[in-house]
Amino acid sequence: MPVGNWLNKEKAALPDGRSVLSNARYERFAQGLAKGKTQHECYIWAGFAPGRKPMEVRSEASKLSRRPEIAARVVYLQGRQAERIGVTVDALVAELDDMLKLAKRVKHPAAGVGAILAKGKLLGLIIDRPEAEGALRKPSRTPTEVKQMSLTDWEKKFAPPEGPLQ
Repeated sequence: MPVGNWLNKEKAALPDGRSVLSNARYERFAQGLAKGKTQHECYIWAGFAPGRKPMEVRSEASKLSRRPEIAARVVYLQGRQAERIGVTVDALVAELDDMLKLAKRVKHPAAGVGAILAKGKLLGLIIDRPEAEGALRKPSRTPTEVKQMSLTDWEKKFAPPEGPLQ
């Protein structure tokens, strides 16, 4: 089969996750992810890792988790788990509201803050990820601009104020 036809067939039939994956190791990997295991653990659990270095396992596990059929299967399995145990976002928010009221009633602000944060995360209003944009200030390997101060400018900026110390 020519490569072009294979690509078109793949695009035409995107997986919905309902059917068991044809590759048993892919299915096991997806089931592990749906249960909450790390990608690294799932890769080893599914039998992919014999003789591989840990960094290679992490890299390959990450690649495998991004495959459309595996990602769709994980979403489907997680949705079924939530249905089976009767957990919905609305139910969780209602429980967190009750916890917030209880925390206010017993005057325990830390618990109330925890409930508010959990509710915000659950609703997608708070996302835990490091904000590294403004924090990292590494010097460039090659100078971008030459900035030099004259001695008088430096003294104006950094000299202690004149007059008696207080």
